[in-house]
Amino acid sequence: MNANKYYEFTKEFFTINGCTIEELIPNYMTVHLTKEMDESLMNRPFYWHYMKKMNREGEPMSLSFKDISLGDQEEGVFLHAGTPKLQQIYQVALEKGFMTRLYEAVESKDNNNLALHPWLFVNIKLTFRGKQSKDQILSIGLNLINGALIHDAMDKIIDYSFNPKISDYTFPMTPVIRLESGYNRIVQHTEAYISKLDTEWASHSIEQLNYEKQLLEGFYNSNDIEEEQYEKELDQLNVRYKPRITLSVANGGLIYLSVSTSQQLLQ
Repeated sequence: MNANKYYEFTKEFFTINGCTIEELIPNYMTVHLTKEMDESLMNRPFYWHYMKKMNREGEPMSLSFKDISLGDQEEGVFLHAGTPKLQQIYQVALEKGFMTRLYEAVESKDNNNLALHPWLFVNIKLTFRGKQSKDQILSIGLNLINGALIHDAMDKIIDYSFNPKISDYTFPMTPVIRLESGYNRIVQHTEAYISKLDTEWASHSIEQLNYEKQLLEGFYNSNDIEEEQYEKELDQLNVRYKPRITLSVANGGLIYLSVSTSQQLLQ
């Protein structure tokens, strides 16, 4: 099964999301879904609506996956790049990956409860468009207890271990700063960062835009193009050369870090 990257991804996806791998042999795997995964993947809205209406738990289904080399020898969903079910799994993974909640994996040596600081991590994509275009990712972390803010946040925690469940003898602290306020702080910080950037690229874009407009006006004034075509070309020039920066959130998460790790990030 290690030879098939789709199996590895699928196995990891279901394991992370709390599903039970019931059978795992070369080229074949059976997974018992959680209720959440059943609702996301099995297209049974009426069943779950009925279960909720009757105040019953319901029974999630199992899914079997097989390598295409098995043919029709075993029942199950073929796992290859074009499998609709795999594409559906990819979409769920993207949706769930937009926002995550993780806890640092720590051990209490003397069984004393260790506090975990809540951090809001946001990866922001800056898109620069003009004569030349580029994208930049800002990874910003905000401590929701004391308001400390760091850049390159994801790079700074990449070597730490995290779990979706909290470790024994640790407890998450209640945020002093609300998530909405924390997010607004990060956006304001990003806008301040943008305002301090070198604007030479924008000046070059405006120069090119004005030059192209003069050429276009020359064609129009000499009756080489009609007014309707002139307006279309003018709009295209603005789209191509007018400098602008757009801000969008790539993904983010609420990540709980030990006090010692929080202090290390600020050094």
